[in-house]
Amino acid sequence: MKQPIWLKIFIILIVYAGQLVYSTGLAAHRARCPYTNVHIYAEKQSDITVVGEVLTEAISFMVEAGLDIQDTFDIHLIERLEGFPQQNLYLGVYKQQINEIHILSYESCKRRCLNDCCCGIELTRKLHTSLIVHEIAHALTVNLLENKTGCIAAAEYIAYTTQFSLMPADLRQRILADITNEGFVNDVEITSLFNDLSPSVFAVKAYKHFIRPENGKMFYKKLTSEQYILDRED
Repeated sequence: MKQPIWLKIFIILIVYAGQLVYSTGLAAHRARCPYTNVHIYAEKQSDITVVGEVLTEAISFMVEAGLDIQDTFDIHLIERLEGFPQQNLYLGVYKQQINEIHILSYESCKRRCLNDCCCGIELTRKLHTSLIVHEIAHALTVNLLENKTGCIAAAEYIAYTTQFSLMPADLRQRILADITNEGFVNDVEITSLFNDLSPSVFAVKAYKHFIRPENGKMFYKKLTSEQYILDRED
């Protein structure tokens, strides 16, 4: 029996709608950050606005630091992280293979951290926003580090120092007051193993190392140099 034309059109529309919902991760809102190729997906329009603002701040910070960033990726605020090992241990992740950031919404992060804390303090909206900055830093700089040997420590150093530099001063001081370790003294201390064992301490030591006058954006340049290898395994 031949299908009427209206039924064919209806079926096409249903299939297209299903593909659209899947591609946006079931997000109700989508927007492109102005002057970039970054698309943001979230259930709430207010989250779109917040992510857009911190993305702009992160881009400005890194450009000022002299980094040649890449700004083509997607950011998804979602309710569940799926598709990678030990997903229950994470609040967010940059998936380099598909060039997407997946990070739990504030409400989902609160539920995940109900009996725990982040960076030694209770999760707040300010802290959640800084976690978004961390993943954005990974996405912005992946092109600078992806061909380097042992680049995990360098990537985390840049992500944490960007996160701490852009977080509100009161939040930063609260974390620094709780985690009192001194900054890294020399480069050999900055390892991926250290980050794996104690990410909060790594973050604080990286930031205190970064703000020394002899480091800062000059150390960023050193980290992204083709000749320089951090966390050497030999």
